[in-house]
Amino acid sequence: MVDNNPKPGIFILTGSHQFELMNSINQSLAGRTVVFKLLPFSLSELRDLNKSQTVEKLILQGFYPGVHDRKLDFTIAYKNYFETYIQRDLREMINIKNLRLFNKFVRLCAGRIGQIFSASS
Repeated sequence: MVDNNPKPGIFILTGSHQFELMNSINQSLAGRTVVFKLLPFSLSELRDLNKSQTVEKLILQGFYPGVHDRKLDFTIAYKNYFETYIQRDLREMINIKNLRLFNKFVRLCAGRIGQIFSASS
């Protein structure tokens, strides 16, 4: 359909990167794609949206727009994000064999956020 009507802006495709699909595409799509990087909200944008919330609560809820725009339960939204993108996509990319050990590694990393990196730890 795009080849028959090349007018820009008719189709807007969004979503995560599907690694297995990219391996099967035999065209470069050069000149027919645009990639927009959608960043999370900034703290000032979040404060504009949620004037009644404290900074601590906003940080706890994270900065992804869907959590705030659609008033999602952030614990469920991030659990789904983790299961979809981290466990499935990352596991596929680097061929993780032991998911239990990988989950333990992720939890250990999360517990060290903001600390100085120590490879021996």
